[in-house]
Amino acid sequence: MMAVIWNPSIWKSVSIVIPNVSHYPGYTVIGFGVCPDDTSDPTLVKINVNKIKIPYTWVVEVFTLSTRVWKTVYRGTPFKSCDFRWHHVFIDGIIYWNTVSSYEGLWSNYVISFDLATEKFGEGSLSERLLSTNDLGVAKVNESLGLLEYYIEGEIWVCGVWTKKDGVNKPFTRIYTVKVDGKSGLNNVLGFRNNGEVVLGMEDDNDIGYAVDVYEPSSGHINGVGLNGKYDGFSVRSYMETLLLLHESNSIIH
Repeated sequence: MMAVIWNPSIWKSVSIVIPNVSHYPGYTVIGFGVCPDDTSDPTLVKINVNKIKIPYTWVVEVFTLSTRVWKTVYRGTPFKSCDFRWHHVFIDGIIYWNTVSSYEGLWSNYVISFDLATEKFGEGSLSERLLSTNDLGVAKVNESLGLLEYYIEGEIWVCGVWTKKDGVNKPFTRIYTVKVDGKSGLNNVLGFRNNGEVVLGMEDDNDIGYAVDVYEPSSGHINGVGLNGKYDGFSVRSYMETLLLLHESNSIIH
């Protein structure tokens, strides 16, 4: 496994070989962020999950570009025996994953965080509704942590967008629902524009194609952007222009 840190603004990239990747019945999940201090140090967080028995065990290592080495920061039984979903977001020095636990038919969602400054894990507080929904995702919404709740309303899939509007210690509040009238295909929220528009991945009515559309929450209108492909073929992330990697040479770190 290899992770590539790439800055398209200056066309510089550094490839990092990921050592000691876990395989079935375990797996490895990777998170990425940039230290929120004067160093702006690109950082990878690797979590090896061992699922041989419950409770699961984790081995957590951190790689910083400045040191070019992997450092073990945690080894043992975590506070939650849950499975990571692969998508994560990075906001203000903290990486967030949505995770899920299924035990005796009961489904529970959790938001697990890792603070790059303290190298400690935390857990986000969720309402009973968000804990038990079958399909929950994390997103960056208006520079804050957001949750995406997918469910069926009538005969179509919709997505409730939740965020913490009044600070990190406040509960999540639903700010609007993405609902495209006349479309029965799954609404897959790919990302959010700064002007509030939502970038969607939308199946066509024949379930054979997939297109990227832009949704306007106040009007409910959608507009295509001319991108078509297969389901799960698109991914959207926020970005900012930076000189990160300016003094790096294109290289592979083993």
